[in-house]
Amino acid sequence: MKSKKINKSFKDWQAEEVEKTFEIKRLRTLPVLEHLKTLKLPQNHPLNDTLEKYRLEAFDYIDSWNEDEYKFFFISPFFKLVDFTSQYYKAFTQRPLSVEYDNNTKITSGNVEFMLAKGRQIPEMPHFFLHEYKPEKNRDNDPLGQLLIAMVAAQKRNADEQTIYGIYVNGRNWFFVVLEKNEYATSNPYVATSEDVFDLFAALLYLKDEMEKLYKKG
Repeated sequence: MKSKKINKSFKDWQAEEVEKTFEIKRLRTLPVLEHLKTLKLPQNHPLNDTLEKYRLEAFDYIDSWNEDEYKFFFISPFFKLVDFTSQYYKAFTQRPLSVEYDNNTKITSGNVEFMLAKGRQIPEMPHFFLHEYKPEKNRDNDPLGQLLIAMVAAQKRNADEQTIYGIYVNGRNWFFVVLEKNEYATSNPYVATSEDVFDLFAALLYLKDEMEKLYKKG
């Protein structure tokens, strides 16, 4: 009789655990993160006024929003402006992801808040994640660990050596994470209630283009 595999939820991982278990190394930066820092929206960009409206609303209410309110009033409209719509990939929310490890004796799994992947109903080959959009208060877990384990799970399942991109959100602070082979790095925070919101939007537009090229090619 086959023994049941030990299942560990994504929400129970800490970043250092992911590093040790999957033998990945954290670097101070990676070239793509350095490039993201250089990106700026043009001063005459047609969405500047809308972004400023969102920024001011977040500035006024982010301390009082719960997770669902933050998602509904800011993150969803913000991502809608980026417009992750393509014939080559699709946005998915609250979809399960899992991977086996330790010589296939264990499994880790969880629902991913947001991912870009191939497929219409069933996500395949995800390469971009948004995870853990939580208010700043009542933090009782490791948001980087939760995002990182999802990114590693995708990398193992994809088995294509393509870069995996991610974002985790802690209140007003947004962090980009990049995983390349067995190395990863995390950006400094983009503060969504400050002028950073325009740089954040520019970075997301760049990653949207990267996803378009990646999925069009594959």
